[in-house]
Amino acid sequence: MNTATVSRTDSILENKSTLLKSESDSNRVNMTAAPATKRRLSTEHVPDKRSKSEQTTTTASASPNKSKMMVSSERIVKASETTYRPYFTLQNVTNNGSEEKELTVTLEYPGDSERFLLVWPVVKNGSHQEEEDKDEYNPITDLVRTVYFIYDCYLTPEQQKLLGDESHGILRNLNKYRNRRNGDGFVQAVQDFNKVILDLKAKGELSKNAKALKHPGYDLTCHILYQVYSRTVARQAEALNNYQAFSNNVYGEINPVLINEFISKTNINSHSVFMDMGCGIGNVVLQVAAQTGCEAYGIEIMDLPCKCAKRQLKEYAARMKAWRLPTGKIHFRHGDFLDVGTSDLYATLKRADVLLVNNYAFDWQTNHSLAQLFLDLKEGTKIISLKSFVPKSHKINQRTFHMPESILRVEEFEYFSEAVSWTNNGGTYYVATIDRSRLKPFYDGMYRRSQR
Repeated sequence: MNTATVSRTDSILENKSTLLKSESDSNRVNMTAAPATKRRLSTEHVPDKRSKSEQTTTTASASPNKSKMMVSSERIVKASETTYRPYFTLQNVTNNGSEEKELTVTLEYPGDSERFLLVWPVVKNGSHQEEEDKDEYNPITDLVRTVYFIYDCYLTPEQQKLLGDESHGILRNLNKYRNRRNGDGFVQAVQDFNKVILDLKAKGELSKNAKALKHPGYDLTCHILYQVYSRTVARQAEALNNYQAFSNNVYGEINPVLINEFISKTNINSHSVFMDMGCGIGNVVLQVAAQTGCEAYGIEIMDLPCKCAKRQLKEYAARMKAWRLPTGKIHFRHGDFLDVGTSDLYATLKRADVLLVNNYAFDWQTNHSLAQLFLDLKEGTKIISLKSFVPKSHKINQRTFHMPESILRVEEFEYFSEAVSWTNNGGTYYVATIDRSRLKPFYDGMYRRSQR
């Protein structure tokens, strides 16, 4: 296994003066952001060719106060190799007809604004006709979903009346003109929405609503992280597959629906310390921090995924500011998680409340080495894994009582289809809890025998 000792920390420190918060239990929008393009496990391997002397240590940080502007939807569409076509038609007064035209609009967020190019991704079907490419980023879908999340999560019922609903008003017009591909009407609906939002901003109403909220719920978090992913990582999805299948360096991501279940099963909250041992592009760390406000750490040995995590971190900071949401405290480290015991993260490991180890493709030696780290965890720490660290045949006795497996109390859970990126099938995951009380009867027996 590659045990490179590179150490790069990227961190977001929580800004307590920007405390817009989003309510976790009252996000009434019932639509999860479109999933990112699936990334399958590849059979190619790209080794780290740097020598030990070249693997220097660097540190970088990102804060919401210092975050740059968001990467706009318009910018990524223009830079994309995907085929995009104008979606809307405009009335052409000169020719007394209509014409397709590439339109751009600006959408107001609670704390910022963003430009969207009103085009759609297309692909030719079996009849050589162009239709929507549902695997690619659609800026119009992103815009409409953003409008609905602002409506549902940031406005009071009285304020929502200013925008109407599905049957009348601005929201009705937005959907109606999108479906009719009427560019003039759609642009006007966006402008009308912006006018309401700008007015609420000017009166301080939106800021007041924001401060009364906590953290974004699951649906809003998914939408924000999809925005982050589409603007930073999506174009490199194929390159992320260039690692040897079923090796310790295999790349695969856990999808948001399962991450949400992990949060629930392990009771992660704003006081928790979470560590992802092998964090990939950082999606789990970002989701857990966003939904709970916890202190979250990610460690990743592979260079490209770690660089992607860094890019996501910066965009995440900018987007959370635009949504007026707290970032949580987030750190990414470029290095080998097996070296944690000898690094400055050792103190963090000892106070961790929840660890995630996506060990689905790890070999026996790596799992064994990881288990040795568990001996230093505090009582009650929970370890989420996709393979159990405790064999079903394991029993505590004089030969095994000193082993890390003996302090792990394991629960088994099922996950269902679409929960992970490397298969559409369901599977099993495990939550092990550090429980040294399991050893007490054994030690008591040893003591009684010694007194005879």
